[in-house]
Amino acid sequence: MRAGPSWLLSLVCLLGCFPGPTLPEGFGVCEASSDPQPESPIEQPSYHRDIRPILDASCNGCHVDGGIGPFSLTDYAAAKSFGPLMLAAVDAGAMPPWPPSTCCAPLLHERMLRARDRAVLERWLELDAPEGDPADAPPPSEPAGLSRVDLEITMPEPYTPSATIGDYDDQRCFLIDWPLGGETFVTGLEVVPGRRELVHHAIVYAIPESQVPIYEALDDNSSGPGWSCPGGVLQSADAYVGSWVPGAGVHDFPDGLGRRVRANTKVLLNVHYELSAGPAPDQTSVRFRLDDSVATEVEGLAVMNPAWLVGKTMRIPAGESDVVHGYAYDPATWFNLGQSLQVHNVSLHMHEFGARASLAVLRANGDVDCLLHIDDWDFDWQGEYWLASPVMLRFGDRLYVECHFDNSTSNQPDGGAPRDLWWGDDQEMCVGSVLVSR
Repeated sequence: MRAGPSWLLSLVCLLGCFPGPTLPEGFGVCEASSDPQPESPIEQPSYHRDIRPILDASCNGCHVDGGIGPFSLTDYAAAKSFGPLMLAAVDAGAMPPWPPSTCCAPLLHERMLRARDRAVLERWLELDAPEGDPADAPPPSEPAGLSRVDLEITMPEPYTPSATIGDYDDQRCFLIDWPLGGETFVTGLEVVPGRRELVHHAIVYAIPESQVPIYEALDDNSSGPGWSCPGGVLQSADAYVGSWVPGAGVHDFPDGLGRRVRANTKVLLNVHYELSAGPAPDQTSVRFRLDDSVATEVEGLAVMNPAWLVGKTMRIPAGESDVVHGYAYDPATWFNLGQSLQVHNVSLHMHEFGARASLAVLRANGDVDCLLHIDDWDFDWQGEYWLASPVMLRFGDRLYVECHFDNSTSNQPDGGAPRDLWWGDDQEMCVGSVLVSR
């Protein structure tokens, strides 16, 4: 049995899926540590020898000239000038941006600043940020990127974004031809923004031939390149290949894993533009590492209530500060004829009224395992996360997504009066996404 479109799976789930319970208060939140902050292991740190490597590893994926960060941190003067602001952002947990809780399943490629590096930065600022000798700088690390680039495809033509969500955001979808005639497996993916100051994040889907006409019609009926898609691409959540956010680095998929792409596929590129730097034409590309075969094929699943997509079922009343929506289903039953699955990759998605969210496994024996928890949701810093070790789903286990929304007067992005929200008009969303293997 092969996976059908996610909407078809969701309709099947209407017959046997059911809402999950609300998770207990504090689920997925780490207990505050009573350990004292470590002292700097370096008594006399300097910029070139000690601070620049920290910034290169943890900050300069975004904070470079022409990057999405609001200022560059690639030279001594900038690092010294913004040093106190950097330390305050690190202490507040705002930078480097890593929303997932560390108390859930361990994740690969964590972007958090280590306590040791924070202590070195603090000590450097206490000493009035000495520059040191450029000759003391360690050799630069290897540039991030795929281990091998086998294919690169590009948006058919440039697109100049304009604000369609709030004052500074535009989400646009682009359909791109897949040039290969045979079947292959994606084993790595890299998004190359045409304008790094504009591209906030991007999601890549491999649309199967049977669904291509749906998206060709959307493209044909829209003026200009692509079409507006603020509600995402849920008809093809099972076609998910990967995503990219600035600063996340670029990595091959974990060893042995690959996403099948067949002939006559089209690539759908969903780009979120952030326009605070001003609009400009963008023509983003996607690079792929490809292999003829893999040890383990991964496929995409959405975790959501299918009824939320229609009408006003997922209602978020005006003025309410904590509205909860959750849903659970057993993917082994509906996706794999009762046989076990393994979860390899997890993500969550809401819009600007999201407050916190969780993706969990409700075990048949009553246990609850946390796959992903984001306690302070930020629409601007969403991403995908590879699990350090796959998590097994057996018959009777249910995948569960839970989203909390704040629609109070104090949380209106435009400062206006609250109004009722729901998914049906693309005003909000609550969806978990996973890559699984059979």
